[in-house]
Amino acid sequence: MLVRQLNRAHPRPSSDSFPFQQPASGLIRVMRARLLPLLLLTLGLMPAALAQSTGTPDAPDAPDATDANKDLREALRQALATIANLEKRVSQLETVKGSEDPMEAQLRRLMTPVEAAPAQRTVFPSSNNPRIGVYMNAVIESGNVEEKLGENGDRFSLSETEIDFRMPIAPFAEGVLVTAIEDEGNNEFHTTIEEGYANVSLGGLFDFESATLAKIGRFRIPFGRDNQLHTHDLMQVDRPFVITQLLGGEGLIGDGIEFTTPLAHSESKDGYGRTTTLKAALVNGEVFTGEESLLGELADDAGLSLDSDAPVLVARATHYMELSELSNIEVGVSVLDNVGSNAVKVESGSKIDTRMYGVDVLWRNHDDETGVGSWLLQGEAVQSDFDYGKPSGGGFPTGSQTRRGVSVTAQRQLNPDMYAGLRVGKTDQLGTDLKVRNITPYISWYPDEFFRIRLQGEHLDVDPGSNASRVFLQFSWNFGAHQPHPYWTNR
Repeated sequence: MLVRQLNRAHPRPSSDSFPFQQPASGLIRVMRARLLPLLLLTLGLMPAALAQSTGTPDAPDAPDATDANKDLREALRQALATIANLEKRVSQLETVKGSEDPMEAQLRRLMTPVEAAPAQRTVFPSSNNPRIGVYMNAVIESGNVEEKLGENGDRFSLSETEIDFRMPIAPFAEGVLVTAIEDEGNNEFHTTIEEGYANVSLGGLFDFESATLAKIGRFRIPFGRDNQLHTHDLMQVDRPFVITQLLGGEGLIGDGIEFTTPLAHSESKDGYGRTTTLKAALVNGEVFTGEESLLGELADDAGLSLDSDAPVLVARATHYMELSELSNIEVGVSVLDNVGSNAVKVESGSKIDTRMYGVDVLWRNHDDETGVGSWLLQGEAVQSDFDYGKPSGGGFPTGSQTRRGVSVTAQRQLNPDMYAGLRVGKTDQLGTDLKVRNITPYISWYPDEFFRIRLQGEHLDVDPGSNASRVFLQFSWNFGAHQPHPYWTNR
């Protein structure tokens, strides 16, 4: 604005008043545009300087003002001479076609705006590496189960090693691979993929508001609470008999797809939350046919083999309630049913109708926010209704059989690093008439979050007329990245 006012007060002289006789190049036009405002500013300030220097003839500063005016005129003269020389030089260069002065070219390059370089994506080598956690369980067992029940005992074993790989594979998905290495005795180990799936957020995949997650691959099926736990997350050294005698020694693991979605959320008048969640999975009926399953083991003992041409449906609904600031309860209901009559069949053509139900309850109460003195009660009941169809021979079960089992655990936190508990249960055995009762006290000590020591005793009554006792000393440790601590700890 100041320059425009000065221009109006002092109109720009015509081209005849300045030595601009040749057409100016782009460079000179740029310089003229930058120098002229300064010259005009100087011309505009000169009257003010002259007016300030005007005073009485005998003013003491009059000589200094005159000198200042001379200096301004001299500076203006030199600037005009410089511009005239530049115009002359440009005129000479423009008469030589196809040539360009090196200095001129350099000035052009310096005054040309530099385009912003495209942003470079920084890729760190570790960003493509999965989080790897290793979990190991070493167990010393002693007792008389080998003499009484014919099971392996009185030995040291690295019972299981799990290698857990996890990594985000997309903004909406995570990849998970859990490999288990199990001790089979006689210095032999068996390696298997316990879980391998992509955990996908459907809302992120399809760009809409949804909290539904989908597991695609191989996973522990959502039947009950204990079946979904890995060995290193168990509350005791081994799984309760309601799982091992009705579902399988390692529980039920299958290939398929699982959906987890919250159904409802509310708050009580005191502000305590309540959440209802549904898990539903469709997995191959082969979950019952392998040698590691209970049905597969029964068929193998009878010299038969099982096959599957249809899936089974598994669903578990849970309702979680906060009872107070330091107390909560969760109730779960599970169901498993075959989809179609070919879910499980014997090689002779007989079809097995599989149906299972489960109920589990978990109650937790903290004495204070540190968790010391907390109580935990957990119970789980399972019922299996299997129709084995017509006789298949070799002692394989026939007809319809209903088998039931229940297990209850009470646990108290003694101090920040130690837990003591008692597990009791009574369970039928799938496909047989045997019943197993157990009383299992245990104590777990966490000297460090990466290391655990557990001492467990167990007394077994097996009908008809057999009983046995054993003691476990378990050492568990992990290194690398590890998942959050299981629900039954307060760390």
